[in-house]
Amino acid sequence: MAAAHFKKSKQAAIQWFLRMQHAEVEDSERSRFESWLMESAANQEAYSEVSRLWDSFDSPVALETLATAMEQKNYFNKLERSHRFKKTAAGVLGALTLGIGSIFAYQFWQSQPVMQLAAQTELGDIKSQRLEDGTLLTMNTGTDIEVSYYRDHRLVKLKRGEAIFEVARDESRPFIVDSGSARVSVLGTRFAVNRMQKLIRISVDHGLVKVEKQDSQNETSTPIMLHNGEVAEVRADAANPLKTIRQATDAFTFEKGVITFDQAGIDEIAETLSRYRKAPVIAQSDTGNNHQITAVIKSQSIETFLRQLPNMAPVKVVTTPEQTLITAIPAKKTVTQ
Repeated sequence: MAAAHFKKSKQAAIQWFLRMQHAEVEDSERSRFESWLMESAANQEAYSEVSRLWDSFDSPVALETLATAMEQKNYFNKLERSHRFKKTAAGVLGALTLGIGSIFAYQFWQSQPVMQLAAQTELGDIKSQRLEDGTLLTMNTGTDIEVSYYRDHRLVKLKRGEAIFEVARDESRPFIVDSGSARVSVLGTRFAVNRMQKLIRISVDHGLVKVEKQDSQNETSTPIMLHNGEVAEVRADAANPLKTIRQATDAFTFEKGVITFDQAGIDEIAETLSRYRKAPVIAQSDTGNNHQITAVIKSQSIETFLRQLPNMAPVKVVTTPEQTLITAIPAKKTVTQ
């Protein structure tokens, strides 16, 4: 079944590759191509293989001949029976043998990164990093990232914090963000990922983004696709990623020194503000008392916000040199007589 699926993917990859050679950036067909490429790892692997082998051939006709040769063993038998095409068959077979041999030889070669870097931001800092392919990373305070570029994909591990990714387009090398329990795959787009303890939030400015939940063995769930202005969350208590009704633009305000909360619980508020302070903010609430708060504040006004928080929600805020504790005040029970 897996072999048949890869065969189908390979046939489709060749057709897409030929079509995309002359497609404009804004071509309507390109969005359909991107959706196909994001459907499965088999599609991505097949397309990468076609891209690699393309350099060995001179024209689309040669590539189509390669496809036939790879998929149909009888092709060679027919050519061998015909003196007229013997020379052609030998040439195609030689190229095919070289191509297949190269694929196996590349397995170790491809597993080695061609570029690696680690980037962290200190307390209160926002940092931008331009990568070698033109991709721009913007990291919020308290963020830890590892980047590894391979020949067939680009991988970023978001170990802590949040970042904005403005990804340079490269159909042959998908851009993947691994943030623990969430796996995000794109070709070329602008999106943000916020890794928190209880959830991971993915917000799309523009482009097509595939989001999957993954376990410790890197087994992934049923993916969802996000488009312009959409937001999804990956939660521990949900089997699959879930789209949420939020403004995607909220995820990008930190690069301007603004923190945006939209119906945020005090646990999210505490974790977010802790990224900006030496003394952490701790949330303490019972089930059902994690009050939802909406606010927009400047990062320089965090202490003022904490002092005013009891006026915005039924919480108590106590600050010591070691920490700031936000405690939800339980709603008073109504006594019926």
